[in-house]
Amino acid sequence: MSSPTGSTALSVTQINKQAGDLLGQVFGMVEVVGEISEHKRAASGHHYFALKDDRSQLRCAFFRGNAQRCAHPLREGEEVVATGRLGIYTERGAYQLIVQSIAPAGEGRLAAEFERLKQRLLTEGMFAPEHKRATPALPRHIAVISSDTGAAIHDVRVTLARRFPLARVTLFPVRVQGSESAGELREAVSQLTGDVFDVALIVRGGGSLSDLWSFNDETLVRALYDCPVPVISGVGHETDTTLCDLVADRRAATPTGAAELATPITTSDMRQQVRRWADLGRMRWQGRLQAESQRLDGLTRRLDRGGPVEQLRFGRYRLAALNSPLRHGIERRVAHGRERAHGLRRRLEGAHPRRRLEGLREQLVGPASRLHRSLAAVTAVERERITTFSRRLLVSRERLIPRWRARLDVARLDPRDFERRLNAERTRLAGLSRQLEALGPRQVQQRGYALIETRGERRGDGSGVLIKRAAEVERLGGATGRLPLTIRFVDGDVAVEWTRPPPSQSSSSA
Repeated sequence: MSSPTGSTALSVTQINKQAGDLLGQVFGMVEVVGEISEHKRAASGHHYFALKDDRSQLRCAFFRGNAQRCAHPLREGEEVVATGRLGIYTERGAYQLIVQSIAPAGEGRLAAEFERLKQRLLTEGMFAPEHKRATPALPRHIAVISSDTGAAIHDVRVTLARRFPLARVTLFPVRVQGSESAGELREAVSQLTGDVFDVALIVRGGGSLSDLWSFNDETLVRALYDCPVPVISGVGHETDTTLCDLVADRRAATPTGAAELATPITTSDMRQQVRRWADLGRMRWQGRLQAESQRLDGLTRRLDRGGPVEQLRFGRYRLAALNSPLRHGIERRVAHGRERAHGLRRRLEGAHPRRRLEGLREQLVGPASRLHRSLAAVTAVERERITTFSRRLLVSRERLIPRWRARLDVARLDPRDFERRLNAERTRLAGLSRQLEALGPRQVQQRGYALIETRGERRGDGSGVLIKRAAEVERLGGATGRLPLTIRFVDGDVAVEWTRPPPSQSSSSA
């Protein structure tokens, strides 16, 4: 409608939409800290609630798509940090925050405190590589600092028993979460002595930053730095990092990984080494036996040349007595080894995949032939069906052509009736053209508005890209810091150029 002065008034919907767009442009993406209240989940999956503090509140809408990607559940009365854009609900004219993500309020403060402690301890050199100590290859006594319940200590015990059961394991049970956890961890570290333990593990399962905060305690970190025993840290999962991980001599991604680092040589490795030593001893003994045999042969020759016949006969008997059991023993070992090798070869041939493939191939011959015969029969039936259908189509075509030719002769249009319809459509087209011109952008420009287009990028019709949001100027000109623009008024165009403002300015300038 028009006012007495001739200006065009805005509807309620238009003013609400423009106000919502203005809020989004002015504030952009914002983070709001508050307590969740009046939380409601609609049947569509959208969440509606209010963020409040001790003096005011802000209505929020958390739509289903963003809510499904949020790992943190919404709890009534919990303090959170909501990230989103400000807008106006058009139907009610209500001011609200369109939430995109939600995180617990405490996590942000803990992350900042973690970075502060990390930088200060890093400056002191507590994480320097030259202070890292090597862990023993064969630990005799392993200390484990962890909770006596849960999956972490179970995984460590199972891994140590499997890899190196010869090592003695002592558990220092502590709480790994809560206000008293850091003190118990420090007390356990203070009990580690180098004359009793060879290596120490400090482990726990994964969790949030607040759950793992006890392992970021500064006094605990300094106690680990001064610990006389090499320490391996296995706190959390692979993505979790604590100050204990950084100060420890070695860091593992999981508690199981820490147990593996503490036992680099397993009992299986030791068995293989013993076998290698036995083979080496056997080879040396055989070499020494051959040398002694040659030496006996030399003594025999010396007896032949200069000793009595009885002494020579006695020496030969003694040599035979020493040589015969050894030869028989070697022959028995060789025969036993051959029999074992033959048995293993027979087992290997019986379990060879080729035999199983041959059996499976024989099982597939029958179904394949049946499938081939079925396909041939189905193909023949379908071919006969297509032939019959083609004949029917030809017969139907011959019947329908005369009938439709007669209908077309009856349905020919009268020229005068066609002229009347054409005039009516022309009148309707003229009315639609007048409506389109009234709703076009030129009528809007005559009311005092202008269009902003780019001068560098062109569309298919030769015009520039229309700018609808301030963020589009920053996106198109962000790479070079400048963007040529054209402001189109109703009576002409004005060429301008946007340049990136200095850091001290808060808004774009043309």
